[in-house]
Amino acid sequence: MLRALYSGATGMKTLAQGMQAVSNNLANVNTVGFKQQQALFDDLMSQYAGTGNSASTSISQVGLGTRLTDIRTMYGQGPYESGTDITDLSINGKGFFQVSLDGKTHYTRAGNFRFDKDGSLVDPNGFVLNGRAITDGVEGATGPISLPPGANGRNIMPPKATTSITALNNLGSGDRSTDAANPYFSLLSKWNGAAESPLGDSAYTYKQSIKVYDATGNAHDVTIYFDGAGQSGGNKYFEFVVGMDPAHDGSGMAGTSAAGLLMSGTLTFNSSGQLVNMSAYTPTSTDATNLSNWAPASFGADGLPQFTATFASGGGTQVVGLDLGLSSSTGAWTAGAGSPAALGSNASNMMGMGGATLAAVSTTAYGGSSSEIRAKQNGYAEGFLAGIDISSDGIVSGRYSNGQVDDLYRITLYRFTSEDGLRREGMNHFSATKESGAAEEGLPDTENFGTVAAKTLEQSNVSMEREFVNMILYQRGFQTNSKSIMTADSMIQKALELKRT
Repeated sequence: MLRALYSGATGMKTLAQGMQAVSNNLANVNTVGFKQQQALFDDLMSQYAGTGNSASTSISQVGLGTRLTDIRTMYGQGPYESGTDITDLSINGKGFFQVSLDGKTHYTRAGNFRFDKDGSLVDPNGFVLNGRAITDGVEGATGPISLPPGANGRNIMPPKATTSITALNNLGSGDRSTDAANPYFSLLSKWNGAAESPLGDSAYTYKQSIKVYDATGNAHDVTIYFDGAGQSGGNKYFEFVVGMDPAHDGSGMAGTSAAGLLMSGTLTFNSSGQLVNMSAYTPTSTDATNLSNWAPASFGADGLPQFTATFASGGGTQVVGLDLGLSSSTGAWTAGAGSPAALGSNASNMMGMGGATLAAVSTTAYGGSSSEIRAKQNGYAEGFLAGIDISSDGIVSGRYSNGQVDDLYRITLYRFTSEDGLRREGMNHFSATKESGAAEEGLPDTENFGTVAAKTLEQSNVSMEREFVNMILYQRGFQTNSKSIMTADSMIQKALELKRT
């Protein structure tokens, strides 16, 4: 009888523990990222019944009840719902976010993050989401994701000075400037930096202006002027002059007729209008209107000819590469005239670009009307962070008021050898244990890691139908076990009454 009481008691206790798991699941049916728990039971050790029947073909044992053997977390994916902010994140597939605070590192599937006053991306409990900082396209070590505000309360992107200009055009026909002695540099000889317009509209056939930035973020217009320079040996030639507003010139040429001059050169096209060669010169003296005071331009590491610009606004001096669709693989010029003055009218003495490499898209001379193909430069003014985007591979990119987009962080994900070994810490958090194994770091949308979805939250994966079924089963089981205890107690009482009588 006592065994029956004990077995019934263990049943009531165990089913009550199972009911506790059901209650916890139902309590968290709307908890972001919550993972359902399942109560698992097994029977207790059995005792020999001692039947005394040696002819029995089985081992006669009586069970001693049941126990709770495990509360297992079911890590199946929950349904998704739309978030209210770009920093509402969910993981589609395997993986956990890593969050940290005061030396504690936890893992979670709940992605309801927000930026706090210090610019850290935190969950509702103040834990900071971790990721890899990206600097100039290179990912660094894993650490807290933070975009701290500057002195004025804004996250600032500092200005970047222009170091490269791309100016690709189709050049039509026409020769407006002519100079019998220097037909390939007639534009240069007409430059007048003291005039309101350094080159009158009738001096060139086409011009292209590009806004560039100095080191302080101030904008300046750099203009490239083109004009036909005739034909020779089956090739078509164009001359070009690169200049800036003379009023912005901070070099030694400021205030002179050469103010604003930056570069001059020639473009050589074959009979099909394809660019096959070029030359480029930069001034070597403040008397840049003298063709003798020009020398072949230097090359940058990218094989583009360079000019030096000095801006009067305090932006300093910067070296800028010019891309017209042709670069040098050798970083040197071929033999030819050392200065425009030495070239004269002899095209065969024109220097060229060593190892000239034509880009997939380049300046052309197909005739007809001149038109722009592509114009860009790599500088920008100062800007403040206006918004962020988060891609499926975890890249957090900032959108700035200066029109720039910069990759700032990469969110990292984590997985474990045994998710069942994770310890629940509350707050929708888990922590690694010896049983779970160490966390393995990876990137979203790689290997066996899931993807990150912005403005989406993973909801609880609790199945209410399953929990209500379990609730009924536990309730019935608890009642039945209580009945068995009452019945066993009644039998004991009856036996005691027999003794008293």
